[in-house]
Amino acid sequence: MPVGAAASPATRMNREARAAQLLDVVEALTLKEGASAVTMERIAEQARVAKPVVYRHFGNASTALLAVLERRWAAIDPDLDAIFRGGADFEAVARQGVERYLGELAADRYRIRKLLATAMDDPLVGRAFRMRLDRRSRDLAEILSRDLGVAPGAAVTLAGFCIGALGRLGDKVHEAPESAGAQAERFAKFITGGLRAAAGDDT
Repeated sequence: MPVGAAASPATRMNREARAAQLLDVVEALTLKEGASAVTMERIAEQARVAKPVVYRHFGNASTALLAVLERRWAAIDPDLDAIFRGGADFEAVARQGVERYLGELAADRYRIRKLLATAMDDPLVGRAFRMRLDRRSRDLAEILSRDLGVAPGAAVTLAGFCIGALGRLGDKVHEAPESAGAQAERFAKFITGGLRAAAGDDT
């Protein structure tokens, strides 16, 4: 719809469906035109709703951008937790989890990388991303310590390294000459080696 054209009357939706529609609009705008295109006016125009409808869901454009990223993060987090929970054969479980995670990034969730790259200049988004990394590192350190018996200090260090390593794999998932399986195997060996070192086991 051309900018400035009157929006057609909005289709009636319940609150949950409207929220999902608006998030889809914000994500599409960000990926196509950049974060600067995300304004309350443009969201309303693209969603074909009145601006007050948008304000009922988002306080401003920054919170709309952040809500899109939080939706993507929520989809990825269970995979990250599963990778670190492991089990009797931790290396095999981690390899399978990372391969699935990378496959999902390649199929769709790579969008989060582009969304972040586009939106990171927004102060609210940048601050939330840094807080998220800190929180995820703490969460994963707790899993390593509680479920795998890694000493708390070593768990914090190892979780930080693993978050960084996973991020680099995700960034290169499209360009890497290795398959997702090969990348997953390399990562699983890395984390398993870290766990053995943390436990003082050189075998």
